[in-house]
Amino acid sequence: MNPYDSQTGSPGFDSDSGFRTAATEEPSQPIKELVSEFLEQGRRLVRAEVRLARAEVRHELKKTTAGAGLTAGGGLVLLLGAFTFVAFLVIALAGVMPLWASALIVAVVLLAAGAGLTWFGLQRLKTIHGPTKTIQTLKEDSQWASRTMQSMKSQMHGHA
Repeated sequence: MNPYDSQTGSPGFDSDSGFRTAATEEPSQPIKELVSEFLEQGRRLVRAEVRLARAEVRHELKKTTAGAGLTAGGGLVLLLGAFTFVAFLVIALAGVMPLWASALIVAVVLLAAGAGLTWFGLQRLKTIHGPTKTIQTLKEDSQWASRTMQSMKSQMHGHA
């Protein structure tokens, strides 16, 4: 019998029950080879997980950058607006009302505009999530590794 399963292409692997038993394979694959194969598959999985994590982090970083840029832009608009527009409006309104009232009106309008921009930036930042796909596949990989080790242990005890 060919040690490579035609469906999976993996030596010594049965898609129904995991590793083949001695009854289904001639001759049994040595434990050393099984452990070596297990470690190689583990390395491949780790590399794939790292690639997935990088892609997810890059995607979330783009959203973070956009949200932070909006928030910083809102803060800058608040500052610049406070320095220039305040002086102009306070002086302009001081001609038709007391100076303190004109200053109060201008301050409230600027604070409302800055708060609105900052709120939109913070809402954008709230859409950022962790690498959920990577976390899920890591859980699946952990379960696979556990099942594979259990299968190898049972084979070792069966051949001892």
